[in-house]
Formats: sequence, structure tokens, C-alpha cells
Amino acid sequence: MNRVNRHLSAGDWISNRFAIVRPIGQGGMAYVYLATDQVTQQNVAIKVMKDDVSNDQEFIKRFDTEAKAASSLDHPNIIKVLGYGQDGDLRYIVQEYVEGMTLKELIAEYGALDYTIAVPLAIQIGLALEHAHHRGVVHRDIKPQNILITRDRIAKVTDFGIARATNANTITLTSGVAFGSVHYFSPEQARGSLVGEQSDIYSLGILMYEMLTGKMPFDGDTSVSVAIKHLQELPPVPSKLVPGVPHGLDQIVMKCIQKPVEKRYVDARELVDELDAFLVDPSGVYGVISGQADWEGNTTAIGLQKSYESNFGKLREVERAINERRRLRTRDTAIMVAIIVVSLTILITIFSLSWQRISASLTTKTVTEYQIENYIGQTYDSVATRLSDVGIKYSVRYVTDPSVREGYVVDQTPGVGVSIRPGSTTITLYVSGGQNLITIPDYTSRTVAEARAELEQMYGFKVDIVYEYSDLAKEKVIKTIPSAGQSIASGSAVTVVVSDGSPMVTMPNLTGMNLAIAQAEIVRNNLVNGPTVNINPIYDPVTGQPVGFPLEQLFVINQEILPGTEIMAQTVIKITYGTLSDYVFHLGSYPPGYVPAETPAPSETAPPA
Repeated sequence: MNRVNRHLSAGDWISNRFAIVRPIGQGGMAYVYLATDQVTQQNVAIKVMKDDVSNDQEFIKRFDTEAKAASSLDHPNIIKVLGYGQDGDLRYIVQEYVEGMTLKELIAEYGALDYTIAVPLAIQIGLALEHAHHRGVVHRDIKPQNILITRDRIAKVTDFGIARATNANTITLTSGVAFGSVHYFSPEQARGSLVGEQSDIYSLGILMYEMLTGKMPFDGDTSVSVAIKHLQELPPVPSKLVPGVPHGLDQIVMKCIQKPVEKRYVDARELVDELDAFLVDPSGVYGVISGQADWEGNTTAIGLQKSYESNFGKLREVERAINERRRLRTRDTAIMVAIIVVSLTILITIFSLSWQRISASLTTKTVTEYQIENYIGQTYDSVATRLSDVGIKYSVRYVTDPSVREGYVVDQTPGVGVSIRPGSTTITLYVSGGQNLITIPDYTSRTVAEARAELEQMYGFKVDIVYEYSDLAKEKVIKTIPSAGQSIASGSAVTVVVSDGSPMVTMPNLTGMNLAIAQAEIVRNNLVNGPTVNINPIYDPVTGQPVGFPLEQLFVINQEILPGTEIMAQTVIKITYGTLSDYVFHLGSYPPGYVPAETPAPSETAPPA
């Protein structure tokens, strides 16, 4: 069924399954609607892509790949992607519907948030990032507009996997690929470099800064000027703007937004651990940056160097203490969450008082009762529009009634005069299908060609085809919408859901690649970066810690799965790496494409006597 990409209104349908209730917002890449899933009778949020991205073939390819990755995420702090598809020219994503407000709206209304509110929210966002990163999904566009706060104080991150799409607040590469919202993106995003997990940590640091101060650390007249500040400037610590912010929290935030990637937290779990420890003991020492003394927002290299030299011994002692604490701390998520719960219990009095004024605005308005009218004899379209306008859920059942024109309501439940609360009761409308009602056969496991031919040629239905990954063989029918056994009028639309087979990918050859490039290649192939093993680790004799090498000096020596092997998407990939010397020693040659420096040939002229 051909559809043009336009604004939808109440009563419109998508894929003959989702009934639009009302628009609820829009972004740079999509219109967002509240809709009712007629299969589950649940409210959902549907993002319909705008024309400027839905007609872009590069975007379409990326959209399909990343929507699949986002749909694999299942975490209480992530908006669940329920599905995605296409109806004519409409490309859409179906997500769970969450009532509340965005974090941006929360900050705009109340300004700086007390740290007893900001830190638990940041922990929840960090847990969401940890879950996504472990599955090879990097958000790339963490900002308060993409964080929803529910009425029960739960933070939910949205727009995983589609953050690369363009919008008005993004900087674009020369290729036209957008890579993040300018006020929140990392220095490596500003440079157009490789984006990874620590880019999300930087953006979360900027977000925490805004929560604690009510202001963004970097602003300017143009996107370019803001990007330059991300590359060159350091903001004052949050407590300089809001004196009540504890010093330890200053340190955590400033470690997140370090310009060099290696000076930030290693991963989201490390950040969450520090925030968790801070809630237990706000007076502790946190956010220690390797090779740098206590952060005071000094932007001069001379000042930093002087502070570093004068406090070197103390810094090393603190670092060792912090590292030992981290080694001893259990890494199990359930235990960590339990610790957070205990911490929040300790702070519950303060937290509840601080949240009192906020929760009032997150609570939905009291709804009035709605008295059901008499809809019999009216057209289904007119009744559906009226019910949608007042927020009443409804479903439709077609019946054979030769005495009533097709499309007119012949009965309803509940009956006339019954009082209901919007959202609590679904009104069933029985609509005349005329004399030509047809029961949909069961096409499960049959070919899509067979199903389409029968539905179109024998029964006169309008057929839409939607593909989903399944254990069934490719081109086999998974189900129909409406489902088998339902009776609908001839000429109605039927969606046939067809298997696209198992999501298999071919294992790429990573041996000889630079480690960072290999990890990016894993993600690009819809696989998940697993553990990496250093084939010949070198340890500092003083600290006992592994000595790190720049990523450009590390190469993949071995991969657990052989190149060319057909494997499931999202398979975890383990690789072994080492230095150039390690690579040559174990494989007997230089990495492909590597050109060693030339050694000067010996002179043929004998030296003077």
C-alpha cells in the first residue's frame, strides 16, 4: 500500500495494526505519535521518519541495521524498541510508551537539580549505557532530550541506534553523515574521529554538568564555535556555579569530560561504581585522573604541571588506594543495584523532599469520566475520530449485516450511558462489512508467493508485505495481520509478516588490523566486541599494573572465529592482540599493508685509516 510521508492524525492507521491517537512530539528526524496496537490493545509510541531521511538510501540501510541492534536491548532504563517496519513510503519504529517528561524539560522548569536527585538519575543512565555497550551498541547522541523521566522517578534512555540521523542541532561531516548534538558531543566527534563507548561517557558528563548547574558547560552563537570549545576549552567545576555541589562530584564530572579519551572512565561500569560509592560517602576521593593532580579547572599547561609535580607522591598513593578498592568491589550488577537501593534508602528523606515539587508536574492530570454515547448508525471513521480526540481506546470487529451499509456501526459494547475513565476501558465497535465478509486462512509456514496470490486474486484483499527475522526459512509466512480466523470485508488491507531468515553475518578477517580498527569492524558487521587478550602483557614494576600502549601500536594477532565463517548477528567476538614486535614474533611477518622503516645500506667506501 503506497503511503506518502505526511503528518498523521487521529484515526489514521499504520500497517493495518497501529491506530494513531494523537501526535506527541517531533525531532529532527521523526514525527512521534501515540498509537494503539490493535493486536495487544496497548498504547505505543511510533516514530515516523521524515521525508528528508526516509528517502535517503544510505540512511535507509543504516536505519535497518541499527534498528535491529536497538531492538536487541532489553533494560529497565532503556525505552524498549518493540519493532520497526514500512507502510508504503512510511518508515517507522514502534517503542514502548512512557508517561512523564524529558530531562531537558525537567531542567528547564526547575533549573539546577540537587545532587541527591541528579546522581541517582545519572546512575540509571550509566546502567543503560553499560547494557548497550556490552552488546556493541554506542548511542552517539546522549542528551537530556533523549532521557525520559517517569512519574516514579525512573530514567529511560531513548533513540539507541538511530542517533546518527541528521537534525538541526548536529554537526555534519563532508560526507553528509551527522554524528551527534553539538552541545553534548565529544572532542573525537568534533574531529570526525572514531566514536566509541567513552564518547557516550563524555556526553553523560556534559549531561551531569547541566543537571547540577542548570547550564551547559559550552555554548556559542554557532555550532562550529561550540564544537571548538569542546576541543580547546575547560569549563569551571560545577561547584563554582552552584556552591552546594560536593567536591567529589566535581571530580567525577570533570573526569568524564576530559579531552583525551584515555583520561576518562574506562567504561560505564567504572563510572557507575564511582557514583554509587559517592552516594554512600560524599566526602570521599573520586574522579582521580591518571597523570594529573586534583582538578581545579586550571586551563594553563604551566599551572597543571606545577600542581602535578608538587602532589605527585600523594596522587600515586590515592590512585593505588582507589584501584585496590575497585578490585575488591564486586562487579555483579545485582549486587551493585542493591547497594544503590541501600544508598537511596539512606538519602530517602532528603531525596523525597527535593523531589516533591518535581513529581507534582510528572503526575498526570486527574481525568474526568466519559459517558458513552450512541454510535449505532454512524460511520466507523467519524466515531473513531471522536473517541481518539477524548483519549478513549477502541477496537473494531466486522460483522455480516446485509441490512446495514458497509462501514457503519451496528452495535457497541459497553452500551449507551455507561461511564468510563479514559484509558481504562476499550470500547468495541461492531461495524458492518456488508455481505462480503471473508475469513482469513492460516498461511503459517506457507510461501509468501502463495499467500499473496490467494489473498489478492481469490479474496480481493490489499496485501502489504513486512519482513522479520525468524527461525522459519526465508520467504515463509510467520503470520497475518489481522490474524488467521478473523473475518473482514473484501478489499480490506492485510499485512503478511514474512520470515527474512536468521540474521546471519560473515565473520571478517581481523588478523593484522589495528586493534581500534578491528573493534570498529566488529560493530560495523553487527557483531559484539568481547574480551580482548594481550598476548604479551608488560607490567609496571612499581604499581604492578599493565603498561598501556597507544592503540595505533597494537595489532590483532588471532581471532577466535575463523574468517568467512557464517555466524549469528550479535555474536560476541574474542580477539588476541599485541605490539608490532609481538605480531612479527608469532606470525613471522609484518601486518598486511605495514611498511617497515628502511634501514640505511652500509657504505662501500672504506673508512679513512
